[in-house]
Amino acid sequence: MTEGISTKDFLIRVFKWKKIFLIVTVATIIIMGIIAFLMPKQYKSTAILFAARQFSVSKLVIEANAGNQEDYMQIGDEDDCEKLIQLLSSDALKIKVANAYNLWDRWKIKDTSFSYHYLRLKWEDMVSIKRTEFNSVKVEVYDYTANGAAQIANGISDYCDTVKYEMTKTISSQVLGIVKKEYENTLLRMKELEDSLQKLRLLGVLHYKEQVKAYTRSYAKAIEKNDGTAMKRLEAKLDTLKKYGGAYQIMHDNLDKYGAKYPDIKAKYDEALVNANTILPTKFIVENAKPNEYKARPKRLILIGLAVIANNFIALLFMLFKERFKNFFH
Repeated sequence: MTEGISTKDFLIRVFKWKKIFLIVTVATIIIMGIIAFLMPKQYKSTAILFAARQFSVSKLVIEANAGNQEDYMQIGDEDDCEKLIQLLSSDALKIKVANAYNLWDRWKIKDTSFSYHYLRLKWEDMVSIKRTEFNSVKVEVYDYTANGAAQIANGISDYCDTVKYEMTKTISSQVLGIVKKEYENTLLRMKELEDSLQKLRLLGVLHYKEQVKAYTRSYAKAIEKNDGTAMKRLEAKLDTLKKYGGAYQIMHDNLDKYGAKYPDIKAKYDEALVNANTILPTKFIVENAKPNEYKARPKRLILIGLAVIANNFIALLFMLFKERFKNFFH
């Protein structure tokens, strides 16, 4: 068994096997050349985005206290950038883009029960979404046509807002339903109290506390003057106040409470309505993707070169092992 070979011996043996390496090289170039030239051309388009600040629409736009408002024109920070990448990489966005641009046929994805699995595999090969050193997000898309690559890249950035809206739609709709119900109940209760007070006013109860004071003073004066007619008239009015005054005061106090509550619940309702029905962009588009007619993939010469190197290396290992195995049995 040989224990090892020197560099000189190694080079001698490589030179001795030059015909084998030549055959391997020529065969690899022919085979890989055919394969490489049969591979379809792919074109690349790139879109550059900056994340926007992630806040509710109402707080950004209609918040009453200007000191609490966020600047919706401000570019987002690192956290906002990571959130944007998550949205751009979400499965929901993949499905929307695939349906919108018919990626199932364009990318020849098998129509089976595993279609979505194949879509994800193809997506990983054709789409790259990554953060840059400038805290922006680069969306790179490959496709078999230059226009197709640009359309898909721009579609990914466009559908990002839709995915965000649909993601928050459930909770915003639930909040809107709760606030709307409370708002409508407040209006209804205020109307009921106002109607009840109006009926009591028709009975003569206009303002319980003030009327009690006024009638009491007038009744005292009537007693001093011994005015029986006035006394009877005032007693009737005081009896009415005694009968309905308590109910009037309770309704009046409750109406004041609902009146104080109304501006707050109305503001909450307006905010919930805006949040439920408005899409605020999640990104700033620095550069839309444009068609690039220069082929991006495959790099045919590189593929052929790598294949030649790999196959010759395998051939070298095979010859070395063959020689070692031959010497072992001799």
